[in-house]
Amino acid sequence: MLQPLWRAFIRFAFHHFYHTFAFTYDFVSAVVSRGHWRTWTRAAIPYIKGKRVLEMPCGTGNLLLDLCAAHFTPIGVDLSPAMLRITQRKFRHASITAPLLRARAQALPFASATFDSITMTFPPGFVTEPSVWLELARVLRNEGRLIWVDGGRLVPRDRWSRVLDRALDAVNTGAPPLADLARALLARAGFHTQFEIIRDETSVVTVIVATKK
Repeated sequence: MLQPLWRAFIRFAFHHFYHTFAFTYDFVSAVVSRGHWRTWTRAAIPYIKGKRVLEMPCGTGNLLLDLCAAHFTPIGVDLSPAMLRITQRKFRHASITAPLLRARAQALPFASATFDSITMTFPPGFVTEPSVWLELARVLRNEGRLIWVDGGRLVPRDRWSRVLDRALDAVNTGAPPLADLARALLARAGFHTQFEIIRDETSVVTVIVATKK
């Protein structure tokens, strides 16, 4: 009984961090991951194919900044106006110009076959909707890649890491297990998938590389 209540509470809290309290998102994600969050999201970059990249949801824009620095041509999409405002401020501070749009994953405002790659890092609950994957496949070019980063965990080397892993379990996509869920959803949408496990001494994260057939 306690485990479902704990997961529901954490998801409720993260929903408000993403919307009402978006200004706390970078701080909270850094604390929960013991500073690994930015490294985990950057794990998508080596698998990107081509230059034109859709980042969705773009959140507070950290990966968009990294994509611009790596000379990609990204477009950021998010449903949260608060997140987009934070990203715009970061862009102004860094003197970066990149398109930002407010849109739902189920109805993207792009022509078919627009993007070479799509990146998603720790996406919210919409990933369980088959219609989302069909829409992502629509805007992705043939042989394009969708890179989905999820399942971040800390090596449980001390009590604090074990406590934080419980919070991460609640926000990661994990029921059914990530690999099974991703494989089933992506196969239905016409993707071939491979799974990469990225480890260091203190953490692990999963990178799902899906190629549009």
